[in-house]
Amino acid sequence: MGQDNTQNVPVSMINTKVIDYLDRGEVEKVAQTSTEYTRIQIREDSFAFKILPPEKATDDMLDRDIDEKLRVIWELEPDSPGSMWVSLQAIPEGEYIKGSRYQIPFARVLTRKYVKDIDELRTYRQDIRKILTDNSIKDGLAEIDAKFIDTCDRICKNTAGAVPGANLFTGKVQWRGFSGGLTKENFVEAKKMLPRGSTTMPGKFRLRNYIALMNDVTAQDWQKLTVPEIGDEPVAQMWREGMTSDTFLGLKNIFTIKDDLVPDNRVYFFAAPEFLGKCFYMTDWTMYMKKEAYFIEMFSYWMGGFAFGNVAGVCMADFDYTAP
Repeated sequence: MGQDNTQNVPVSMINTKVIDYLDRGEVEKVAQTSTEYTRIQIREDSFAFKILPPEKATDDMLDRDIDEKLRVIWELEPDSPGSMWVSLQAIPEGEYIKGSRYQIPFARVLTRKYVKDIDELRTYRQDIRKILTDNSIKDGLAEIDAKFIDTCDRICKNTAGAVPGANLFTGKVQWRGFSGGLTKENFVEAKKMLPRGSTTMPGKFRLRNYIALMNDVTAQDWQKLTVPEIGDEPVAQMWREGMTSDTFLGLKNIFTIKDDLVPDNRVYFFAAPEFLGKCFYMTDWTMYMKKEAYFIEMFSYWMGGFAFGNVAGVCMADFDYTAP
């Protein structure tokens, strides 16, 4: 997505223009300006969108059924039975290929409605567009990420007795508990979940790690690594500059401040998007505004959806786990 074409314009000029639009009742121009700014922010801040990048859906992609639900039907890779040794005169056994599909249901995310006295905006010395959008976008962003993490938890915790172990659907271990916090040894062991296959269907669901998601507090434990573990230069760099790298042990890490969604000492591991699922949107983040007298009302909305087509593509590690 291109950058905001007003990034080099002085804030005072932007604010004057926005207030002028509001005074003249041209609210849609303010909303359009805010929407452009909003889209840039939401792409950067949502960890769900970094793991499953959203793609624009078109009307012809929507499933047409007897109901009016908005959804996209996406295809899964057909399963294959593998290969076999045969003699030179033999022919292989036949196997009918069956295709599978899954649905990506759409929903609309609405932020709260905010009310502001237009004249109070005249006192701001920072970009008014930011004032108009930040709070509402944070609300919408948190809702999407919360739904994403809830989906991950329901997949990983689908085990016998709701304790770490093999997933009841895939037969693959997608939830492990460790003691001692986030250490190099524990992290390496946790990374083995995605590459290992199913315990009930040998050879299936073997994947590669692509992204690890953890909160900022948990990430600080990387700075506890010692010189014998990672060498002098990385330790010296973290001592001087703090957490400047997001790649550890060959795996890209996403750090989030949302510890209410991603608790301390918990790390989620994800396969690459093409091995995980899809995320589509019909309506990108849009701000609705209405002016009455000297008050302006506003809220933002987004319509889209995501789905994990391959439920084996997410694993979870608790690095401070206590058995119930």
